[in-house]
Amino acid sequence: MLDYLRWLPNQAATKSNQRSALLRRETRSDGREMRRCHVDAIVGTYDVDIRVRPARRSDIPAMVSVSNSSVDEEEDAGFGTPRSQSSWSDVARLSAAWKDPNWVHGEEVLVAEMDGRVVGVVIVGDRGDALELINIDVAREWQGRGVGTRLVRHVEGRARAAGKRSVTLGTSRNAAGVAWKSLPWWRSLDYRITGEEENDWTRSIGPGVREIRMRKDLPRMSEIILRDVRETDLPIFFEHQRDPAANYMAAFTARDPNDKEAFTAHWRLILSDDTVTVRTIVSDGNVVGNVAKFVEKEFGRPEVTYWIGKGHWGKGLATKALSMFVGEVRARPIYGRAAKDNVASIRVMEKCGLTIIGYGKGFANARGKETEEAILELRGPSPR
Repeated sequence: MLDYLRWLPNQAATKSNQRSALLRRETRSDGREMRRCHVDAIVGTYDVDIRVRPARRSDIPAMVSVSNSSVDEEEDAGFGTPRSQSSWSDVARLSAAWKDPNWVHGEEVLVAEMDGRVVGVVIVGDRGDALELINIDVAREWQGRGVGTRLVRHVEGRARAAGKRSVTLGTSRNAAGVAWKSLPWWRSLDYRITGEEENDWTRSIGPGVREIRMRKDLPRMSEIILRDVRETDLPIFFEHQRDPAANYMAAFTARDPNDKEAFTAHWRLILSDDTVTVRTIVSDGNVVGNVAKFVEKEFGRPEVTYWIGKGHWGKGLATKALSMFVGEVRARPIYGRAAKDNVASIRVMEKCGLTIIGYGKGFANARGKETEEAILELRGPSPR
């Protein structure tokens, strides 16, 4: 998970000359028969604003369309349930199996939505100390664009919130010993093979088909503290800043993230500015990042920003740290920004109560071009 935002308050005046005004306002919308993932085997990037929500009965035609378009029937032969037997390939069969609000064969159904259009479906089952990812489908034209990964991360987040120890799933190996094409993708998301077996599902596909069982153990939610920045934290922050993947996703970064002299001068300004509140994020005794509030120069508004070192992504630290921080900062309303395709950071802010109010554009040093960014706002009473 990409848990960070840009953090360059001393460059806000320069950026204000590059940034356009708000472009628009946005209102937020608030069976085990198929157990392998119909998504592109190549891990895609988050280039769309993807929302995950509980499915509704009215989504049934769209979900059937997604399921049928996610993989060619001939390609699926020998790996998955034949379409003639699947509830998910026919509107009438799925409607008959549907139980409100969003259950099919005793399992929960969620959808990924883009601009009001259903582009992905995930089926989830509770297995006691684990959540089971029973099936994921992504519409063919949306594969490779981060929809499948977004659905998986959503399920993992729910599992963590529910105190589950792991997320489990099954993919398939056909009678010739060939694994379904999503296996490398699952491995790239840190799922490991725990065994192979024949069962009722594989026997319904054909003789010799086996299910490849996989699991991802979820790290416990680490305890964190926020404290004042110390001189010894800065070399760690500098290493965080130098990571290429983090820079690309953060987008609005230093001109040269490897320039240590500029980095040091920048942090001296931060630490000497009385309008800036900045804290070091410490998890289990380790410095993992920083979180701050500064006054944005163009409109004079308070903004929050954070950066989590890449080695600490995916542990829920950003959400926990930002939630603690906005609980301490008295300013309301308070704002946040992230590149529009930095979906993970946007979700972190949304979990902390911020909502998207519009979009702007600015030149992103890390990408060498103008980049659209989401603008979020937190209203409500100030903490006492």
